[in-house]
Amino acid sequence: MSACGSSSSSSSSSASLPTKIGPGEGQLNLVAWEGYAEPKWVKPYEAKTGCKVHAKYAGSSDEMVTLMRSGGGSQYDMVSASGDASLRLIRGGEVAPMNVALVPEWKNFFPQLQSPSHNTVDGKHYGISLQWGPNTLLYNTKSVTPAPTSWSVIYGPQYKGEVSVPANPIQIADAALYLSKTQPSLGISDPYELTEAQLNAAGELLKKQKPLIKSTGRWPRMRSNCSRTATP
Repeated sequence: MSACGSSSSSSSSSASLPTKIGPGEGQLNLVAWEGYAEPKWVKPYEAKTGCKVHAKYAGSSDEMVTLMRSGGGSQYDMVSASGDASLRLIRGGEVAPMNVALVPEWKNFFPQLQSPSHNTVDGKHYGISLQWGPNTLLYNTKSVTPAPTSWSVIYGPQYKGEVSVPANPIQIADAALYLSKTQPSLGISDPYELTEAQLNAAGELLKKQKPLIKSTGRWPRMRSNCSRTATP
């Protein structure tokens, strides 16, 4: 957006959406991932708008949720929440819906980024998705042969004690996405919206994976990184 929105132009989930951008407050306080508020693009924005950007970097989605719950609205204006945190913030009432019509380039976004289920609820947009990233499987080519062709290598016993995965809630979605392809009878269509049975199945898969994970010592042979999307 071209200027900082004033508090008078924000809205709660029960109020009507703003129809215009209000006068600037002079500052924008963000909860963000490291690297999301780099000087090379923040400085030109500040020079053009007169809006000073203050970023509080968080190291995990859990930390972002905690910061917004303790200071959202009064201390922080926006958060760069990932898909595993956005619904928690929406359901908890920590974020307000927005009018995407006030963002000129929104209509030019990829369709997949316009209304994803993790930030668009009951037709209301609580955020704008600007990018997605792959779930990258890294492995030691000298000791892992043949090259993996399936995500099953991080769930099976072949590399027990040599697997590393991020310790965050999005791993539940990764497990559910894997199961959506390997166990289609579960009927998983959205890894972020699971029935009790689907969630239990994902939990059971992660319980079986836990003994395979190497948490200390030398660099593991198999590592799952940048967890966002995955295929079996």
